[in-house]
Amino acid sequence: MVETSSAAVPEQAQAAKDEAINQAGDLKDTAIEHVGAVTADAKEKATNVAHDVRRELETQGDAQAKRAASALHDVGSQLSDMANAGQPGPVSDMTRQLADKSRQVASRLEEGGVQAVGDDLRRFARRQPGLFLVAAGVAGFVVTRILRNAQSSGNLAGQATAPFTSAPPAMSPPPVQQLGGGVQVSEAEFPETVR
Repeated sequence: MVETSSAAVPEQAQAAKDEAINQAGDLKDTAIEHVGAVTADAKEKATNVAHDVRRELETQGDAQAKRAASALHDVGSQLSDMANAGQPGPVSDMTRQLADKSRQVASRLEEGGVQAVGDDLRRFARRQPGLFLVAAGVAGFVVTRILRNAQSSGNLAGQATAPFTSAPPAMSPPPVQQLGGGVQVSEAEFPETVR
């Protein structure tokens, strides 16, 4: 058996306590470092995802802008042809102006993409907020009406060309009436004058 002095036990306990405190402090520092590294990594990944999404949206927006520009060039050409074919007057002048404006918007879309048009709209909204709000309301109304009409036209076209998806209603048997003596006769068996 090992004999220990009563004075050595508190010293050993104090040393063990100090060692435990040091190890706990080291563990805390290590945990803080890991949490900081994980947080920084998560922030970096979130930032990268946000940049990737933004680039993808810009790419898709630019592709859509190119298509819209092409369509606006076509509309401008058609309006110009209409103005040239029509009789001189205020209607043909307005048609020419619309053709020119549609070509200008198409050119702006081709040059700067969606970003440039968005910048132009922001500048206009800052300069003329009232007019911008009125124009936005009118544009929203027009787009809603176009979509609603397209949807109802699609429904009508789908109904007219779609084959029967359900069976036609079955012919129900003619009503039956009870005659005296328990005889049952359908209305189809009655002559026209009796019905």
